[in-house]
Amino acid sequence: MNKNIKRVIAIVLAIGTISATTPVSKINLLTTRAYASTTNDESTLDSLSLDDSDGNNVKLYDDNDYKNRVKENDVHEDETYYAKTSSKTVSVDISGPDDNFVRVFRDSSDSTKGKEVGDDIQLTDKSVVTDLIIKVYGKDLDGETVRNNEHDDDEYNLLNTYEVKVRHVDEADSDKTDFDDIYLERLSIAGSTINLSNSITKYTYNVDSNVNQVAIKATPENDNYDVTIDGEDADYDDNYKRTVNLEKGQNIIKVEIEHNNKDRVYTLIINRGNVSSSNTNNGSTNTNTNTGSKDVKANQWVQTNGIWQYNDAEGKVVKNSWIQNYYLNADGNMVTGWLNLNGTWYYFGTDGAKKVGWQQSSGKWYYLDSEGRMQTGWVKDRNGKYYYLNSDGSMAYNTKIGVYRLGADGAWIK
Repeated sequence: MNKNIKRVIAIVLAIGTISATTPVSKINLLTTRAYASTTNDESTLDSLSLDDSDGNNVKLYDDNDYKNRVKENDVHEDETYYAKTSSKTVSVDISGPDDNFVRVFRDSSDSTKGKEVGDDIQLTDKSVVTDLIIKVYGKDLDGETVRNNEHDDDEYNLLNTYEVKVRHVDEADSDKTDFDDIYLERLSIAGSTINLSNSITKYTYNVDSNVNQVAIKATPENDNYDVTIDGEDADYDDNYKRTVNLEKGQNIIKVEIEHNNKDRVYTLIINRGNVSSSNTNNGSTNTNTNTGSKDVKANQWVQTNGIWQYNDAEGKVVKNSWIQNYYLNADGNMVTGWLNLNGTWYYFGTDGAKKVGWQQSSGKWYYLDSEGRMQTGWVKDRNGKYYYLNSDGSMAYNTKIGVYRLGADGAWIK
């Protein structure tokens, strides 16, 4: 669409909804609501997206042929969408209604408890489809547990329903929103440049508590790319810059570039307020702290000869230490792959993040507990199935362990 036309449409929409406001983050404000209800404007989702266990966006399609892509801000109520991913877990992200009015249900079981927006949802076995039902209610569900049945839907005033069928597939067949050949050339927050990596789409930045706005500049590698920052167009005439409002706490800002049906979504986690140095990473792989000086790279990730390292408050390289879910070895380099720490094995992805749950490595499946520790012997996963892990951690299958027979998927055949 012509950018000038886009701009005219955006202005018309802004005038038509001048009284509406959309929160830029999902933190809970210190307010008290008694039987609050959504307005008509909040009964439908402005956007719906899926994230895999690494925080990458997963594409949505309008059919199970996975051919016609659906943008996250072009979803409609009472529609069914399709996705595929190699991740064992996914999470749902939405905009529009407050999270307290939305619940996510896995499959159609009446006994299934609703998950909150952002919670991890375990997928079923390979090649099996997990049905996710996203429901928007008219009554505040803060602190409530909702069951997926007609009685509670009626009690909590069900307004709209969205459905996403997610197929768990092998890595080679998975689909993610970010493409390999479309990138930002430069990205900056409040004038500080982010050290971009082609394999990383999530970045964290910290600001003081008195900072209620920041300017984000996202320069694409090609001027033909369309750029949106927090849902608003940013083009060459704007110097690819937008100013976004920040609430106290965590703010999640999406930066998207698009060209010829290809796109890449960058997620910026901007923390407004004091954040301890031990928690600055927050699950991403690049952190910048606004120190007022561009010469000292303190409390942030830096890239040296293509390898990620982390500098402490004095600008020194951190070694033999955890930084949130990442580990730095004796050289200060971010670890990827397997690592043995004090006799315990951990597995880090190509992005350096510590993995949990089922992970595949060199064609074998391994199970890591919630702390990322590799398991051996008998384990029971979230689906209630039993598996046996060999002494090297690899999953046994198509065999017997004592008198117990394991199937092709490794699960105990009762």
